[in-house]
Amino acid sequence: MNKRLIKYLVPAALFGTFLGTMFIWSVAFGPAKVKKQMVVCYKFNENTPKDQVEKHIGDFLELKKSNKQIVNYTAGYTVGHGDKKPDFDVMHYLTFKTEEDIAKFKQSASYQKFVNTHKNEWKAEFVINADIK
Repeated sequence: MNKRLIKYLVPAALFGTFLGTMFIWSVAFGPAKVKKQMVVCYKFNENTPKDQVEKHIGDFLELKKSNKQIVNYTAGYTVGHGDKKPDFDVMHYLTFKTEEDIAKFKQSASYQKFVNTHKNEWKAEFVINADIK
């Protein structure tokens, strides 16, 4: 075979082998699918200042950073229907891989600290867990 042709084919074959190995590895050992979701809604006391609600949202965001069980997190203020006020003021949406991850999150020191810090501001809390289909 021509030496010039071998000079180009050997690196291409090695690179192709590397890419194939990486593809097979990612399929076999790829990240686990997100299967659980958790929605947490809070109704604040009437006298809770807006900046305290903002601190609540910021502190919950910190939970995402300190708990590896949380795969994804979003939050926001709830909206009403027409002139009707919403039943809750703030909603947090979290996703997890397993129910065990949800249990670990709820038992974590950072979540317990969050609850103890903010529970006096809440009039009501609503939590619902569900499968992701």
